[in-house]
Amino acid sequence: MNLNPEYPFEKAGQPRPQSMAASMESAPSYAPFRTTFASISLHRSDRLRLLGFPQSDIQALRNVIARSYSKGIQKEQPYGKSHEFKVYGNPWYGQSSDAIISRVLVREILAYLFSIGWILHASTDVSKKEFDKDTLFFRKQQSPPPPSDFMCISFNMSDRLRLIGAPPQLVQAMKNLLAGMGLLQTDLGWKDANLRAWEFKINGYPWRATGEETMSTRLLLLKMLECLEVYGWSLYASVDQNTGSGEHSSETDSWYCVRDKNWVEGAAVFHR
Repeated sequence: MNLNPEYPFEKAGQPRPQSMAASMESAPSYAPFRTTFASISLHRSDRLRLLGFPQSDIQALRNVIARSYSKGIQKEQPYGKSHEFKVYGNPWYGQSSDAIISRVLVREILAYLFSIGWILHASTDVSKKEFDKDTLFFRKQQSPPPPSDFMCISFNMSDRLRLIGAPPQLVQAMKNLLAGMGLLQTDLGWKDANLRAWEFKINGYPWRATGEETMSTRLLLLKMLECLEVYGWSLYASVDQNTGSGEHSSETDSWYCVRDKNWVEGAAVFHR
């Protein structure tokens, strides 16, 4: 039996059914879909490099940096195909006076970009250089998401948990969580009241855990995520923004969380 090589289940010379031909001729056509991406990468101890953003957004981000980072911008310049901001201080060391304001800076950058439709696509480490940090990739969404609040959680030293910009109810809820798990050593209170940074000291050394304690740390993180969701928050970004102190050292990420301004207790929490 001879077969049509283009349609092997039909006999040679036999016409295709009219319905098949018609369906091929009437197949819908779509306009090409294209998403715009841009990135912010963190370099050395004091640089941010913006790649792929239009000039209007770079101008707006200049204002965000100047407003949210109290030490200010030292200089800016083209760098390769990027636009580089060099700020005063050493925010990516994340220590001393830079420890909190560096997180406020990243929080406000994320919040502003989110408000105009630049949604974080991924935070990733693409470098093996010493003291490397994350690159943040954003995709442009045509319709900006609803107005939202942002806060930060940082894991400091070996045993400190810091909430930056969290509402009082969430601070109390985290305190209750730590106490209920037998992990709360001290409620240290305001680390910086002006920047709304509250700090807890945890029993043991959860951020340098070894052996079975490594799983106790991860259980704590799971319970923290559950606590966040009860109060309408979801984890938006986990960012390695600090340099280590050598080739064999590492730093913890900082968590950035988002909540719809119109969220009410009991409502669903949407993860972005």
